[in-house]
Amino acid sequence: MRIHRVYCKSLAEPNNIFNIDEPQSKHLIKALRLKEDDLVEVFDGNGRSAKCKIIQITKKNCQLKRIHKLSSAVIPKRLLTAVIPFIKKNNFNFMIQKLTEIGVNKFIIYKPDFVDQSIAKKDLRSIIAKTFDIIISVCKQCGNNFLPEIIESKNLKDALALINKDHNIYFFDTDAAEYFIQDELDKSSSIAFITGPESGFSEAELELMNKSKIKKRYLGKNILRSETAAIYISTLIKNHFGKI
Repeated sequence: MRIHRVYCKSLAEPNNIFNIDEPQSKHLIKALRLKEDDLVEVFDGNGRSAKCKIIQITKKNCQLKRIHKLSSAVIPKRLLTAVIPFIKKNNFNFMIQKLTEIGVNKFIIYKPDFVDQSIAKKDLRSIIAKTFDIIISVCKQCGNNFLPEIIESKNLKDALALINKDHNIYFFDTDAAEYFIQDELDKSSSIAFITGPESGFSEAELELMNKSKIKKRYLGKNILRSETAAIYISTLIKNHFGKI
């Protein structure tokens, strides 16, 4: 019988009895209809997981007891960072979901110069909050015990400064001259890729990346949607990593 997974950052604390937060509790109680003495697998988002027993249920909360030793997943040696723009809300949520499933390790989210007018005046922090919920849901389903890191930046310039120095960096645009070829990647480095919004990069953003000597690559003659481009690129790179 399949054991359901649930996220709780308190899993690894010394006390083996702990409460999970209200949204996770409601999912176990109302959606999965689990009861006291049922078993669940709990992960903390930092690679650790353990089997736990539900020992108490209230209307809004579940209390669990860790009954097995903690197991720790291996930290990936090669990381994939996606530097992606805020786009239309539904498209953005879809992109985050699929990139998490594929195995992106870090999201750096920036507000592009050509931001879509549907979100231009909105509080983008609410979109980020929803992003975290989506990532938890995906990691529960796919068995990944590491939650991808999410960092918000005001613009592309700030986003570039947040990329780890040991990453090879690429950006993808429709007017690039060179195709992206996996053979140009070495066998050990981590990768960061940058994509733009539906309207493309602004001249200022292109100049910034060119001055930073970021490699510019072309994906093909088909013009891809913003979310599709990011999904396609991450799939190519993860395949090179030997993960797909």
